[in-house]
Amino acid sequence: MNRRHSGFTLIELMIVLAIIAVVASIAIPSLIAARSNANDKAIVATMRSIITAQELARMHALIDTDNDGTGEGASLPELAGGASVRGTSSALRPPYISQAMGTADIDGHVLSHGFYFAMYLPNNTGTGVVAAEQNLGNIDANLSETFWSCVAWPSNRAAQGYATYFINQAGDILRSKEATYSGKGNVPPAGCALRGVAPTMINSNALAIGAIGADGFTWITVN
Repeated sequence: MNRRHSGFTLIELMIVLAIIAVVASIAIPSLIAARSNANDKAIVATMRSIITAQELARMHALIDTDNDGTGEGASLPELAGGASVRGTSSALRPPYISQAMGTADIDGHVLSHGFYFAMYLPNNTGTGVVAAEQNLGNIDANLSETFWSCVAWPSNRAAQGYATYFINQAGDILRSKEATYSGKGNVPPAGCALRGVAPTMINSNALAIGAIGADGFTWITVN
């Protein structure tokens, strides 16, 4: 008695695999685009909150290391209540930004929504230094009363999003989709979206709105 064995032939398997490949080629880019759009919205909202928080910190003289009555720029952990405020032994309560922004890595970068954030404050030459714990002693009290910058860039540009964001004391959010910053190996410099200064300098109010910034990429305003 002959028995027939049911199963897929090689040709049928190849057809199935081809169909799966076609579906994946359509679905995966759409999923990545959807995640990128969601991340972008979250980053813009976070950047707006950082602008407000820095303004509050300076207006209320949250940090005043030179005791002149004028507030200085704060680090992300200080604004988020994740670290003691400079010159005090206590953390900010309630925090000015989400507590999720209160934990920085050894480089002073905060990871949120697939993006790294870096807060830069000026040293005595106007060069922006990452406001990490090990750098706080190099921050110039007078210059940090006026200047600061914060950048956000994808932890993996191919997977998380293609834009880099920049804010400073001017209060505008700038974005560059030309910029190729990605992960820890390609970090935006402190003054990337400024004009008339070196990329590492932040002692300027000249934003590269609709123009090429100090880093060589074009920046536009986010509405």
